[in-house]
Amino acid sequence: MDMQEGAAAPGGRAAGITLATLAVVTLALLLNHPSGAAQSFAEMLKEEAANRVADGVVHGGFMAVLGGELACLAALFTRRAIRPWASAALVLFGIGTGFLMASMLVDGLLTPAIAARYAEVPEKQEGARVAFVVIGSLIRFLMPAGLLFQAAGLAVAALGFWRRDTLVRAASVLGLVVSALTIAGVATTAGTSPHIVIVSLLGFAAWYATTGVAAALGRL
Repeated sequence: MDMQEGAAAPGGRAAGITLATLAVVTLALLLNHPSGAAQSFAEMLKEEAANRVADGVVHGGFMAVLGGELACLAALFTRRAIRPWASAALVLFGIGTGFLMASMLVDGLLTPAIAARYAEVPEKQEGARVAFVVIGSLIRFLMPAGLLFQAAGLAVAALGFWRRDTLVRAASVLGLVVSALTIAGVATTAGTSPHIVIVSLLGFAAWYATTGVAAALGRL
């Protein structure tokens, strides 16, 4: 570890603790994500409407977590000077965060709001199908794009954080593995598999937790 770097980073430990905490919050949000079992469009509308509050809390929580993670990464990446890799990593993470936030907004807030409007009006539900086709198309683009940009930023960050320190080296290896698996998963499924999304988010959370612990211990 570069001791001068650690000494020059009074906010590094706070950012690390926050980052690790946000990783735990991510896990809690994933565990509380509403699941559906609707067999028809009408049932789906009622289900979405019934889960409106839960969807808003979970997806709104994800948006807050994403913003907090980006702020923590910015604090860790630029603690001394603008490093050769820091700008590229932050740009990639920032673009990915924007796409993911947009996906969370559409999926968790817009979808339930539209569903609540049509759930109890059967005669108008056919007209709502168009809106849901548009929403579904947006999500199928926004979520994969967000994951890919985040994975690219993760790879750059993992290489940039590479150190002889065992914990930081472990975080770097984990980051590269998560990045590769995310890119491969999105590429092979076109980002339409919910399992790929969940596994990717869990992988990112594991990296955030490991990196956060390393920063909190003054290793970064």
